Amino acid sequence: MSLSWSTGQKAAAIAAVSIPSGYAWLRWKYPTLLSDVEQLRRIVNVIKTLESLDKTKISFADFFEKYAKETPNHTCILYQEESYSYVDVNRKASMTARWISGSDPSLKKGDAVCVLLHNGPTFLWTWLGLLKLGVISSLINYNLRGATLLHCIRTSEAKKLIFGSEFLSAVCDILPDLRELGIDLWMVNDTGIEDLSPPNDVVTMDIVTVSDDHYPSVRIESLNDVASYIFTSGTTGMPKPAVIPNSKLVAAGLYYHLYSQLTADDVYYISLPLYHSAGLLLAVCGSLIKGSTIAVSRTFSASRFWDDVRKYRATVFLYIGEICRYLLAQPAKDNDGKYERPLRAAVGNGLRVEIWKEFQTRFKIGQIFEVYGATESVFSFVNFDGRVGTVGKYSWIMRKCVDNIEIVEYDFASGEPKRDKHGMCIRVPTGEPGLLLMKILNKTRFAGYKGKREVTERKIARNVKVRGDEYYNSGDVLRIDSEGYVFFIDRVGDTFRWKGENVSTFEVSHVLSCFNDIEEANVYGVHVPGHEGRAGMAAIVVREGATIDYGDLYRHVTSSLPTYAQPKFLRMVAETDLTSTFKHKKSDLVKRGFNPDFEEVFIVEPSQGTYVPITQRHIQALTSGQSKL
Repeated sequence: MSLSWSTGQKAAAIAAVSIPSGYAWLRWKYPTLLSDVEQLRRIVNVIKTLESLDKTKISFADFFEKYAKETPNHTCILYQEESYSYVDVNRKASMTARWISGSDPSLKKGDAVCVLLHNGPTFLWTWLGLLKLGVISSLINYNLRGATLLHCIRTSEAKKLIFGSEFLSAVCDILPDLRELGIDLWMVNDTGIEDLSPPNDVVTMDIVTVSDDHYPSVRIESLNDVASYIFTSGTTGMPKPAVIPNSKLVAAGLYYHLYSQLTADDVYYISLPLYHSAGLLLAVCGSLIKGSTIAVSRTFSASRFWDDVRKYRATVFLYIGEICRYLLAQPAKDNDGKYERPLRAAVGNGLRVEIWKEFQTRFKIGQIFEVYGATESVFSFVNFDGRVGTVGKYSWIMRKCVDNIEIVEYDFASGEPKRDKHGMCIRVPTGEPGLLLMKILNKTRFAGYKGKREVTERKIARNVKVRGDEYYNSGDVLRIDSEGYVFFIDRVGDTFRWKGENVSTFEVSHVLSCFNDIEEANVYGVHVPGHEGRAGMAAIVVREGATIDYGDLYRHVTSSLPTYAQPKFLRMVAETDLTSTFKHKKSDLVKRGFNPDFEEVFIVEPSQGTYVPITQRHIQALTSGQSKL
């Protein structure tokens, strides 16, 4: 969350936050005035803090080191049966920084190192160690394999790859390409296996061989100094490395803290991947910036989730909507909602309105902070007043003082804003859904993506309200009602969301097209009752004279794609429907869903290791919301 205001906007904001609470007529006319002013006050505080920090050159690592010095024995990380204080983690981060700088003194501030590690303490102190050095950590999704994994490493322009020994096989699969790129391979033995036999050019990263004396953080030039790359599918193509400057780490920490009011006494339970912006920005940054405790789970487990919450005495947890559904689907237990300490907050996104209250009531969650944002976006919404089903509020006073959000008409096929006769965007009526655009304000640098500038340019909409203005195109459809409440509707373009992850249709189409018997594959997402997001489906054209072995196709898909990206349905079509610019048409296919109306449709059957023809039994389970997919 990053903003910069004009003099007039600042004056309006100061006037707004100074309105006396005793103005009865104002409170009568605007019943939510005080809460709306409070929201604005919090944003003003974040902006003022960021402006102050930029002058003092304080990085995110400096915040962490502050607590390592002031509260050294306070617990920083809980993991399985392990516990690490702030001074413990600082020592590990210092050892990591010292080992890296000693292993390659030529590695300098602004260079990139890829990180392929599972959730756990090692991930966190490796990330912090790289922050100390000013080296950019390119955080790789550990589900990736083959060409997609190589693509992420290549586009990072990294000099090194730090990876866990459990990923040795995945690294060896692309080893010739890594050698060609000249990337040094540093392996962390996090499996405990002593007889590993890595290739000769893999160096074991053994940080216990160096001193654990404090390693001070490098001085940053400004908060715009890049800290990390976080990969996102974007709207088209392969995963793209979104540039995360120090300002985003600090702003995320401050912004979400101001809503959830984290204190050093809080324990924040994280079961989502730390390579993802939700885990890193919402949870890790929000915790470390206030000296809180992070309880990290290696993976999400619905059966173990609440036991972990109780075990770690957590007061806050991170969620995505799918997690909430899984947790509600668990059999009721006598200790549901019973904790040694009150579970005061849940922070996340994607919680469905129909299960919101049930989820909050059954598990006795004090407040739910539903968040809307994107890894690379310039603004975020947070539901801070508990209105069910909303992702936040953009009140009249926010529009008056900030005025950085537009909901506009868009072309469904292209995902681009529609224009009026003057070339300006067309704002939708209040309450109507439209494409969300976020203003890139005067002093705010939209960091965009690593690589070619045109990739970032495609996410910028210009001439939205006036000539020369610039807005970030979210690629998402939202609506704002008459009270200012914001509702997320759906995603547009060539990306859909499933299991909390963005799925690139381009990537999945590429994998399917590499299967010998497939001529062409048009990939899209379809709604399945009882599930958040959209399940992957592919309209497939078979090569002339070929016959698909669906077991072979299943093995090809599962060996090439993460679970969340693997198509759940296949629709066999004679030919694909194309636009005049040879792009796949998807809208009609999306509407038809998984019903075998005109063509044969197949559904994945993991227990059989194949795709099978969809039957009425399958359709009944799907439409009733009983299918687990």
